[in-house]
Amino acid sequence: MKKNITILSALTLLTCSSIFTSCKKDDITPPVVTIKGGDQSLSLQGTFADLGATAHDAKDGDISVTTTGAVDPNHTGVYQVTYSATDAAGNTGTAVRNVTVVNDLDIMTGTYVCTLNPGNYTYNQTITASSTVNKRIVFGKFGDYAGNTSIYADVNNTGTTSPITLPSQTAIQVGTPPTDRTFSGTGTRVSASTFNLSYTETTPAPSSANFTEIYVKQ
Repeated sequence: MKKNITILSALTLLTCSSIFTSCKKDDITPPVVTIKGGDQSLSLQGTFADLGATAHDAKDGDISVTTTGAVDPNHTGVYQVTYSATDAAGNTGTAVRNVTVVNDLDIMTGTYVCTLNPGNYTYNQTITASSTVNKRIVFGKFGDYAGNTSIYADVNNTGTTSPITLPSQTAIQVGTPPTDRTFSGTGTRVSASTFNLSYTETTPAPSSANFTEIYVKQ
C-alpha cells in the first residue's frame, strides 16, 4: 500500500511540474515597454533628465524596468537610452529613446559669402557649430587665410541682433608671408542669415590693422 501511495505522489508531482513547465513555455509574449515622453532634445552643456519608462506584462502585470546607455551632454550627437523588462517566463521587451544633444546655434552652420573691408574683397567662408561649447561657432577660413581653421566666436543668444564676441586668439603661421596672427573683436547677428564682425588683426612686428566682415549665408 505504501508503495502505491509513493508512486501516486511521484506521479502527481511530475504532472504538476509538467503543467507548470508547460504554462511557462506557453508564455512567449514579452512585456510592453513604454517610454515616458518619447525622444528628447538637449542643449549642449545642458542637463539630461531621464523621464524613464514603464513596463506591463499580460500575465505578470506591471514589472520593473532596467535602463542602459548614457548621454554625454558635453558633446553633440545622438545618444540611445535602452529600457528593458523581463517577465517571469524569461521574455524580454525593450524600447529605445533617442536623445539628441545640439548646439543651439547649429542653425548658423553653412556656407557664407564674406565681404572683407577695406578692399570690398569677397570670399567663401564655412561656419560650423562647436561640438563642445554651446553658442560657439567655428570659422573654416577666417580672414581668408589658408590653414586658418580654428578661429571661433561666441554668440550671446540664438535670436537676431545678438551680440557676437571674437575672443583674442592666435592663428599660427598663416597668410603671406606666414606669420602668427592674433584676432579679436565684436559683431552682431543681424538676421537669421546675416552677421557682421569688426576686429583687429595683430602680427608680431608688432603691427595691427582693423577690418570689418559681413557674412551672408548661401
